[in-house]
Amino acid sequence: MACGLTGCGKTTAPGSNTTSGVKFRAFISQDVSTSSASAGLDIVDAALDKLVRAPGVNAGGAPRVMTVAGNKLLTLVFDASSNSINAVNNKQETSAGSVVLPSWTESIAITTDATTGYAAVPNAPVAGQGTGAVEMLNLTNVSLEPPIPVPAVRYIALSPDNTHLLAFSDNSDTATLITFTNAGTTATPNWQLSTTTPPAAVSGLNRPVWATYSADSSTAYILNCGVECGGSGPPGVAVLSLSNNPTLALSGSAVVSGGATYGAILGTTLYVAGSAPGTTCGSATAAPFCGTLSVIDVSNPSSPQVINTVTITDGYHNRMSLTADNHVFVGARNCSNVNTSMEQRGCLSIYNISANSVVIGTDLGDVTGIAPVTGRTEVYVVQNGELRIWDTIKDTLIPPQNQIDLIGHAVDVKIVD
Repeated sequence: MACGLTGCGKTTAPGSNTTSGVKFRAFISQDVSTSSASAGLDIVDAALDKLVRAPGVNAGGAPRVMTVAGNKLLTLVFDASSNSINAVNNKQETSAGSVVLPSWTESIAITTDATTGYAAVPNAPVAGQGTGAVEMLNLTNVSLEPPIPVPAVRYIALSPDNTHLLAFSDNSDTATLITFTNAGTTATPNWQLSTTTPPAAVSGLNRPVWATYSADSSTAYILNCGVECGGSGPPGVAVLSLSNNPTLALSGSAVVSGGATYGAILGTTLYVAGSAPGTTCGSATAAPFCGTLSVIDVSNPSSPQVINTVTITDGYHNRMSLTADNHVFVGARNCSNVNTSMEQRGCLSIYNISANSVVIGTDLGDVTGIAPVTGRTEVYVVQNGELRIWDTIKDTLIPPQNQIDLIGHAVDVKIVD
């Protein structure tokens, strides 16, 4: 007997009062409704690679980018159909409330304690100045706080200790550093804008678009996109000390040869991806252009050193995840897809750190979500609207019969347990 989504095992109907009952889950945002599927968050059993509810959580008519709190209590989901942020209670698998933003966002963040959220809204109206603001969400009662004006803000990056947020605006050579303080207690945090340190510009940059932080939040590594984003200089990494640095002077830098739009750090090693214009691939592929993943030693923050570079796909890189078994998954959009009888490749690059080798995914299309599956040698990737499961032992997709077939159009994926 065939089992539908509402027919067998622990699968339950959307909108029912019971949860999925799954202990180790992934949420996948699915943003279209059809005769056979509804938009929402699909729930996957990440221990078994099994779809258990579709949709499992109502998160608006077109849920897209998501972010999960460090304590796993809440997931924030942007709904493009209403320009709203939905706060999802992970345990209950229900919405805890939502707020409507002034316009769209593609960059959101949440504090590790799940009490405060942020969204970069480039078109937010601000009285007396150009559009653009970082919207601040009080997640205790799911409401908007007064916006923080940042003209044309596109991307935001929050420090691990929740005290600093770097905001990046389109076509700008500065970044905005916003500082927060905890006005509550450790048990009941209440994050507020610092009354002694107002938002301030970090200058001396070259089309900055992203940042990542040291584990102790004392240092920010700002990625200068450079010529790839219309700047006048080479791409690279600028080091900003966040301790006893009232003038926000940069404390170090490194130039990279292949572009810098996204990065992630593990210990004292920083991985930076980008596509310098005109970078060719050589004879190994029919793709006309390629990108570069730079490996940077930041053990001495004042003097970061590029220690390795490898060739990856081109495109605008804006997704990256590091796995526990030494893999760097890098996703891009608008890459040079190749689909011939001899070769098929899309926008996913997988760097095996131990082997110093790169695998390019055979699926075509943009990568919009990457989530390593905790405790397993698998990575969930959303590419071209499909959920795909990669085996990091073999550096290949798992067998087709074990893949999960979602109905609709997947956008993002997050492990929520």
